[in-house]
Amino acid sequence: MRITYIRHSAFLAEWEDIVCLFDYAEGELPEIDRDKRLCVFASHHHSDHFNPEIFTRFADHPRHTFILSDDIRTVPAGEKAPVVRTGPDCRRIFPGGKRGAMSVSTIGSTDCGVAFVVNYAGKTVYHAGDLHWWAWPDDTPEEERDMKNRYFAEIAKLNGVRLDAAFLPLDPRLGANYWMGFDAMMRSADIRKAFPMHMWEKYEYIPKFKAMSVTEAYRDRIADITAPNQTFTI
Repeated sequence: MRITYIRHSAFLAEWEDIVCLFDYAEGELPEIDRDKRLCVFASHHHSDHFNPEIFTRFADHPRHTFILSDDIRTVPAGEKAPVVRTGPDCRRIFPGGKRGAMSVSTIGSTDCGVAFVVNYAGKTVYHAGDLHWWAWPDDTPEEERDMKNRYFAEIAKLNGVRLDAAFLPLDPRLGANYWMGFDAMMRSADIRKAFPMHMWEKYEYIPKFKAMSVTEAYRDRIADITAPNQTFTI
């Protein structure tokens, strides 16, 4: 499987006959093989995760499907490609390729929309969307407790699920708390390779985070993203 970091929270996951594009809002895209089925995911309506231009950008791809959180209402009238909306805690089966069907499951978010779990051909990919431990420095104690409880309740749904690739927020805007949600997810789930996202181009936070003692048990499983359009093989 090949993973390409596009920008911000957008990633391309490519199997031998299926391509999944997650949360594309902007940035240069690699050429997408027209012989492969294309699935375009959007976890919620925020402009850094969803761009309505996806409907025209991929219009000429012969086999494409849009899989959107049900809070996204911006779909052009007359859109010819299949558009599937989903809420949290759903599971759907989609046409796959030579290796069978593709399974798409969702869990809830601590902000908007959903997080996606996609399984195909023995590989499972997780995209968090805006599911994160949003521990803002100015939160009240009540807000802190509520956020923590909701976050841990959602990620507990992934217990026992092997995630070959996980796209996880590492957001510098949280100040000293920027690392907590990523760390909690690495300790809770069986993640083989973790890809930081939602960094607002501040890639220096990846080595900063990996240098922390809390990451000793898993730092070698964190991808070193330094710029858009990096490609990784897993």
